[in-house]
Amino acid sequence: MKKRSRIRQRRMTRREFVSGALATAGAIAGAPALLRGRNLNDKLDIAFIACGGRALTSISELTMTPGRGADGHPDENVVVLCDTNQLAVDAASQRFPQAKTFNDLRRVFDKPDAFDAVVVSTAEHTHAFATYLALTHGKHVYCEKPLTYNIWEARLIRETAARYPKLSTQMGNQGHASPARRTIKEILMTGAIGPVREVHVWADRAWGLQDAASAEKFDHPHGFYNGIQIVDRFKEEMPIPPTNHFDLWVGPAPARPFHETYFPGPRWYRWWDFGNGTMSDLGSHDNDVPYTVLDIRQPLTIEAVSPNVPVAHKELAPATMMVIYEFPGSASGDPPVKLVWHQGDSKPPGWVPEWGGRSQLFIGDKGMLLGNGKLLPEEKFKDFQTPPETLPRSPGHWVEWVNYAKGRGPVPGSNFQYSGWTTEANHLGNVSYRTGKKIEWDYKNLRARNAPEAAPFIKRPEYRKGWQNILKV
Repeated sequence: MKKRSRIRQRRMTRREFVSGALATAGAIAGAPALLRGRNLNDKLDIAFIACGGRALTSISELTMTPGRGADGHPDENVVVLCDTNQLAVDAASQRFPQAKTFNDLRRVFDKPDAFDAVVVSTAEHTHAFATYLALTHGKHVYCEKPLTYNIWEARLIRETAARYPKLSTQMGNQGHASPARRTIKEILMTGAIGPVREVHVWADRAWGLQDAASAEKFDHPHGFYNGIQIVDRFKEEMPIPPTNHFDLWVGPAPARPFHETYFPGPRWYRWWDFGNGTMSDLGSHDNDVPYTVLDIRQPLTIEAVSPNVPVAHKELAPATMMVIYEFPGSASGDPPVKLVWHQGDSKPPGWVPEWGGRSQLFIGDKGMLLGNGKLLPEEKFKDFQTPPETLPRSPGHWVEWVNYAKGRGPVPGSNFQYSGWTTEANHLGNVSYRTGKKIEWDYKNLRARNAPEAAPFIKRPEYRKGWQNILKV
């Protein structure tokens, strides 16, 4: 019991994780090791659950490519390839003919002794299933962002991972390991702009439901099907291509007829049954900047609005949305922080094109700091010198994960204790939008105090038959 208490205390201390993330230092104590007790120089045997699309980046980062220098680059073994798209499996098998192949992620774990680690790059709505099975089978896990499809799943994965502190876990928001995160923190540590009370984060991607003129301008490649804007399900049922295991792809989500409007990736992630739009996608990258460099914890209130889709569509996420989070002051004396997320057409007050289409603005008592490291107003800070590097730099996002799995490095910065709570916070933006209310959040009990109607957006009411008994509290 004493050991369990110690783990709980660490995973609930935000300052410890901010420090650990920036310094790539251990937020969870204890030396990790391969469960089979292998030599530290041995290669990981990795199962790739999804092996096309985004998964190709992870495969490239975790294996050697001919012509690439070997210095510091992981070169692990690919022993399992799984994808619901048979074309992706066949293409990956050409590179890794020795790997076992699957279409059903559940079957990968029928013989778990065949691998040490799992990389999850499926569609968002099945992230938690592959990740949970990996953790409970004692496997190191790298999961693409967002960590889970909803808030309840994020809490489950976070709590589950806490039971296995020797497992290496990492969410795929690669910028978390970037030198820029450390530089921003180092500038803020100088006190140049004073205490930060407000942060604006914006991403100008306008994918999702919007008016026809905006869709034509910002989303033509993905927002239309045969020249018709995608604003709801198409009524016709299309034949399923023989290489597409659509029923397995739908997985735990409610069954629906096949249609090409769900593929490729930029299309499926805007459908509520499968994803959560730009908020959970780019929010995992861009909100991560203030989450990392400021001592902010779980939000107290969340309010979301969309000017061109003011009432949430039952099927599709909005392209443009603004979310206002109110975070409490920290135990260390930092003031309360208002974090404002902007996507699509929404921009922070005073925005000019020079600030960029995707960035952050930290507003302090004495000035402002852009995400590119520029202090504002420029005239006031013209003589400011960028401080020397005092925070250790990361060896690389995938390298962190591999090193901890092999027992030769600190816990990865975006481990599931950290990325679990940031995923919860991001999803709350969509929960507020879908309820049409400013939410008062009860973090401990995982509920909106003033909006019981938020419950089905916090946790999926039910999982489809065959998937309903996998995720267990």
